Amino acid sequence: MQKLALGLMILLLSGCAYNKQMVTLNPTVNVPKSVVGSGVTVALKVVDDRANTSLGHRGNVYGAAAEITTNQDIALLVQDRIRKGLEDQGYRVVAGGASADRQLSFELRDLTYSTSQGFWTGGIEIAGALKTVGRSGSSSYEQLYRVDDKQRVVVVPTAETNAVWMNTALSELLQKVFSDTALDHFLTTGT
Repeated sequence: MQKLALGLMILLLSGCAYNKQMVTLNPTVNVPKSVVGSGVTVALKVVDDRANTSLGHRGNVYGAAAEITTNQDIALLVQDRIRKGLEDQGYRVVAGGASADRQLSFELRDLTYSTSQGFWTGGIEIAGALKTVGRSGSSSYEQLYRVDDKQRVVVVPTAETNAVWMNTALSELLQKVFSDTALDHFLTTGT
């Protein structure tokens, strides 16, 4: 009877894994207000360069299950957060391609949710990668930021939990941009 009850509980908990999940991304980036940018103009461009627009698949005891997607334009969302952060630092941000003191482009290379099975627990991994390329006259700057958040779970996470984890990973990825002192130096000096 206990095995039957345990089996039913696992079946019920993994049932939600077969429902497609639509995630709303709303990353937060903490950038203290400053005047470090001193009005330097930055032409900003962000592109979604991921191989697949799917964010991944939910998992169950047998492997990958329902797809996780978003109906948002992730490049536009990332651009908005980076623009706001740069403006909070005192930079004057203009559209990519416009004449500016610095050209700054970002390529979202990865934002994926994946699962793995273990003996007693399952694994959740959310990986992200964002490349930046900066130009100022003959000087340039390149950096690849990465996050790799991992969780161990006993039961299939709810859609709400998945959304929190996806937003946390994207927030961490964007925060790395504003924690990069070499990028700060490039933006303020152009070298």
